[in-house]
Amino acid sequence: MKIKRFEKICKSLNVPLSRIKFLESLIKPLNANLYMVGGVVRDLLLLKKTLTPPDLVLDLPIKSIVSILKKNKIKFSSVGIEYGSIVVHDNLLKFDLTSMRKDLLSYGRHAKVKFSKSIVDDSLRRDFTINAIYCDTKGRIIDPQGGLKDLCALKKPKVRFIGLPEKRIFEDYLRILRFIRFSLTYSKKFNNLEFSMCEKFKNELLKLSFERRISELERILILENFESKNVIEKISKFIELSLECKISPQKFLDLCRLERKLDKISFQRRIKFLLRKKKNNNLKFLNHVNKEFKERIKVNLKFNDYSIYGIFCLLYSYPKKFIIDFLFFAYVEKKISQSKLTRLLTNIDSFKKKKMPIDGNDLIKIGFRKGKLMGKILEKVKMKWIKKEFSLTKKECLSYASSLYPTGARR
Repeated sequence: MKIKRFEKICKSLNVPLSRIKFLESLIKPLNANLYMVGGVVRDLLLLKKTLTPPDLVLDLPIKSIVSILKKNKIKFSSVGIEYGSIVVHDNLLKFDLTSMRKDLLSYGRHAKVKFSKSIVDDSLRRDFTINAIYCDTKGRIIDPQGGLKDLCALKKPKVRFIGLPEKRIFEDYLRILRFIRFSLTYSKKFNNLEFSMCEKFKNELLKLSFERRISELERILILENFESKNVIEKISKFIELSLECKISPQKFLDLCRLERKLDKISFQRRIKFLLRKKKNNNLKFLNHVNKEFKERIKVNLKFNDYSIYGIFCLLYSYPKKFIIDFLFFAYVEKKISQSKLTRLLTNIDSFKKKKMPIDGNDLIKIGFRKGKLMGKILEKVKMKWIKKEFSLTKKECLSYASSLYPTGARR
């Protein structure tokens, strides 16, 4: 099979075909071949814009590939080179470049491999049939595992493991979550045999690092096909094991559907919601995320004033996304209506923080000393200023500060 209008489709889907052909030209003197494989080929077949650089495989030993790259002064990272894989840095693009390989021995995620010139050998190492579809730079498809039929079936697209599901899962337990993600992305339902095997080994997810679990969950939790009661209930155990906490499927579904409806989808908010009732000091998760995400998870606002004034007060103390999280959760807990939430979100979107007309130096000039009292006065003036919708002038702010404490009580 050959993809029609291949070059035009590559251009429209952001596939960097010219750079791939350039890499191919470097190996042609050695009578070697280069193929795209995995996600980029799925995207080409489904006419879906590709968001990540393509994975490339070559029928050349990794040492030969490295020698060619060095000779042509092309930068690359050698992480994974012992397994026949490197990352090429070409201009602003990154390519995973891998030698075709055959497993000799497999022990979990790591295997003893040897170079092979056979696409069939290479395809047998992959997880799912739809990830073992190859495409050359002319658009010709090579499909040794029947992935094309599974991917493009009109009535029931399938996500199938290559070979025995339990063997593929044992090689890397992350494939349990990957099976869920690909099924929800392409098939909209789970293949019974594969899903039963994933259920059988679900407790093995705890053997994976948090980083790897969260990386997959990040993709699963924002999928539109994930947002149904049946799906969430069906895979809730996988989510609970990955996050090491209990979840409430119905409330979580309410949050997901509202985010989708308002076009405010946030993986971080969804994770925060799932973890919100777990004490921060028991969250292993916090050790494996960046500082910004960690702060977002840890801050749980306790506030009952849902007026514009109350929200403006919060906006002077917390980032907008923290307040939006707070309001979404309030809706799910039935503390505010959807119309109220929508009005508040509109105000937050248009909100621009203004500088208060006075500061500590102004208070010093009218007799206050630095210290806790000054901080309390400034906070009270700020609340008054916000309540008056930022209309108070500097003179009015100072007058209000003076009224709070007589001259003799300012020290």
